[in-house]
Formats: sequence, structure tokens, C-alpha cells
Amino acid sequence: MSEVIIIQHQLGEGPGTIEEEILRAGHKVRMVRIHQGDKVPSEVGSVGGLVVMGGSMGVADQGKLNHLKDEIALLKQFVQAEKPVLGICLGAQLLAAALGSEVVAGEKEIGWFPVRKLPDAFKDPVLRRLPENFPALMWHGDHFPLPKGAAQLLSTEKCSCAGFRYGKKAYGLVAHLEMTAAMVDEMVAGSRKELTAIGVEAGQILEETSEHAEPVEELARVMWRAWVGLLI
Repeated sequence: MSEVIIIQHQLGEGPGTIEEEILRAGHKVRMVRIHQGDKVPSEVGSVGGLVVMGGSMGVADQGKLNHLKDEIALLKQFVQAEKPVLGICLGAQLLAAALGSEVVAGEKEIGWFPVRKLPDAFKDPVLRRLPENFPALMWHGDHFPLPKGAAQLLSTEKCSCAGFRYGKKAYGLVAHLEMTAAMVDEMVAGSRKELTAIGVEAGQILEETSEHAEPVEELARVMWRAWVGLLI
């Protein structure tokens, strides 16, 4: 069985169902909690895979948040070692930066939005079981072009590169598919001022969460199990 490093940046953006499926398959998890002062590992070593979660910071904050530089360096090592990588939201942005894409501020996309599966996703070993269209929680304002040499897997109306794969085992997903309904409720509760300031209705997100969260969670678990299957 493998050990998987999961990097968490702040409370409320934990690994959710991703960690559950890793553990269910018999693998070990080593949590690196940046918000608690944990340091980013500098070497891949014998670790089998890497998961990088979301956060309110961005790739542009590397100058004041050294851990972001360290995460990009670690992502590069995992990609070069051809070991499984999974980046969620900020994690996807950091992976894109590690692969040479420029991550820039753009239109905010916060709430439940339709996601479209692109042609390469239909044959992708991890995403192929997803339906052609499905709702997902998006919570980001930074955007990036498809990294050179990567396969584009998902898109939304506001986010052309909402999911990609580099090589055979490195995945970046902008959507928060790891969250249960309870996690979304907690995230919304802690972000009401931010949502009000940008004109997003918290009540609408919660209403749509009650409708979408459970079926999307089941879709996501199928996907996580396929990703876990890439671990050696």
C-alpha cells in the first residue's frame, strides 16, 4: 500500500471524500496542514501520491507565502517521477503553474455551475465515468490556459480549463468535487461577508447544495476511486 501526502491550506477546505476513498482502499495519508504551520516536504521519497487542496490564496502570492513556491517545486518532482497527482482548485492552479502556465486573476466563479466533459475526458481513465454534463461547486477567481502538452478534460462557461491531465497521472480540477453537503454549508457560513461583497447570494448556493451535493458526491467518489487506482 502507498502513502499519500495531502496538503491542506486552511480550515474548511479539507480533502473530504478524497481522503475517505484513499483510506478505504487501504492506503495511508500524511496530512500537511499549512494553516497549522506544517512544512511542505522537499522530496518525493517513497511517497506514492500527492493531493493539493484549495485555499483563498493564489499563485500570485508566492512572494509573501513561501509554501506556495515549495508546493510548486514538489508538484514538479511528482510529475517528473510520474507519480499520481491531484490538485483541487488552488491545487490545480499550482499544478498548472508547475507545468509552465500563467495563472492570472479573472472573472469570479462562485456557486454551482454546469460542467461539460470534453472529448479527451470520455476516454480518460479517471473521468470517463462522469456524465457529459453535471453540476459542480466552483469557488475561484484565478484562471489559467491549458498547460502545454496536457489534455483538456472539463470546462464551464466562465472557465475554459476547469480540468486537465498531464501525462498519465497528474490531474488538476478547478471544481470542488471533494466536498460533502456539510462541508459546503460550512464554507458558505464562513464566507457570507465575502459573498455579499461580490453580489453572490449565499442562500442560493445552500439551496442548490441541497439539490446537487449528494448525487455529485457519488459521481466524485467513483472518480476518486479511479485516481486511487493509479497508486502503486
